[in-house]
Amino acid sequence: MSEEEPDFEALKGAVGAVRQLITHLRKTKADPALLADVEREAKALSARLAPHDHKGPYAQRRLVIGEFGKGPDRDTDDPVEYFQYSPIIGPLNPIAPPVPFKLVGREMHASHAFEPQYNGPPLSVHGGIIAMVFDELLGSLGAILDIGGFTGTLEVIYRSLTPLQQPIRMRSWIDREEGVKIFIKGTMHTTDPGGEERLCSESTGIFIRPKQSILADALRKAEELAAS
Repeated sequence: MSEEEPDFEALKGAVGAVRQLITHLRKTKADPALLADVEREAKALSARLAPHDHKGPYAQRRLVIGEFGKGPDRDTDDPVEYFQYSPIIGPLNPIAPPVPFKLVGREMHASHAFEPQYNGPPLSVHGGIIAMVFDELLGSLGAILDIGGFTGTLEVIYRSLTPLQQPIRMRSWIDREEGVKIFIKGTMHTTDPGGEERLCSESTGIFIRPKQSILADALRKAEELAAS
């Protein structure tokens, strides 16, 4: 691993603390004096971190894009390890919930309770967040199985409200392949207080396998930017 990469456990701990702070700020009824203290301390921490910013380009797997294809994570079947900086599942991304995806056979499974910063309708998860999670739930399955590609289309059907702070069970599976297109489907369910399972939403995504020349060119340009 490049020496430019931060220590995984140290960064994971710091990110987790910031994520917890975000959750408390979303729910807070604190008085102005306490909020002023939080603002001052947050600005001070940001100023200390700023000189250590990686200038980019950025990716979901590693901070330093030149690390693609290297290291023990190259063949991992753990999506969280594969996409460490994902805005959905990444333990190193402070805006990620993070949703703990797990590969089970040839399916992706997860269970997660969303905090209030992801609120949309009253007591419920924002529809845009649901769509974003589906994009990762479906897309990461194709990536881990090495048959995926870029998102071509993503259809989300909202069947019922998705409750906040209650476990949401997620599942995705490969529906079929047609040439360079891979059709992947997924669902989100919850359990109502009476014990009845309820479908919250379902999704179908079409993922397009890019030409190897396109990927190679993109990585070459990224490495050139990183070296400049």
